[in-house]
Amino acid sequence: TIHNMVNAMINTFGSEAQKEKFCPVLSSMDMLASYCLTEPGSGSDASALVTTAKREGGKYIVNGSKAFISGAGATDLLVAMTRTGDKGPKGISALIIDTKTPGISYGQKEK
Repeated sequence: TIHNMVNAMINTFGSEAQKEKFCPVLSSMDMLASYCLTEPGSGSDASALVTTAKREGGKYIVNGSKAFISGAGATDLLVAMTRTGDKGPKGISALIIDTKTPGISYGQKEK
């Protein structure tokens, strides 16, 4: 499932602190997670994504739109692919975002 993929991503690529904080609660399903890659203008082409994340102080400010997010609105965490560097695949970072973060909104669910 997408949830398990997110857990595996954090377990493989996350910091030790992220692994300790998120993997146990994701594995027990006390928290659920979604993966956010697809964008309205670039589809699932990761190298073409335009959602940006700029570091300000100790936080990232994320701007952009995602589409076709499995579980959107019903999960606790989002792992969002964002552009933190130059164009192309080397300028992409995955951010773990709490769904309660101010500014996150969801469109209408598909029927």
